[in-house]
Amino acid sequence: MELQIEVTLRTGARYRTRKYKSEISAKRGICKWLQQNQHQVDISASYFSPTLKQHQSFEDAEQLQMLLPKTSTDFYQSLAWRKLRMRVLQTQEHRCTICNRTPAEHNIALEVDHKKPRSKYPELALDINNLRILCLDCNRGKADHEY
Repeated sequence: MELQIEVTLRTGARYRTRKYKSEISAKRGICKWLQQNQHQVDISASYFSPTLKQHQSFEDAEQLQMLLPKTSTDFYQSLAWRKLRMRVLQTQEHRCTICNRTPAEHNIALEVDHKKPRSKYPELALDINNLRILCLDCNRGKADHEY
């Protein structure tokens, strides 16, 4: 049986559904629909993610910005990324999770890193559980690998 993702698109009290063959195509469709309907006051799109095994809901195309065909720097300039990055920096210990060094003791810079890289897992780009704090050296050394 072929996987199908059923997406519910809501504008005010009106609902309609669309079916997609993959989760990534569903997210692209949602992103496009949200962009086209951004002038509407009360819109949302949702579906059940078989990958994450939970319901996913979106009200703004920026939540899916990583799916838009832009350069990688656009993602890091997005409001959604900057807010999430600040949340990670405020809630996690200011210490590299690989080498355990701190800015205060070792005069290093810290960065917020994706455990599973955005290039391979775009759906996890704004998932706080996929983020951690690394020093500049460890982040550059790991490249596009998962650790």
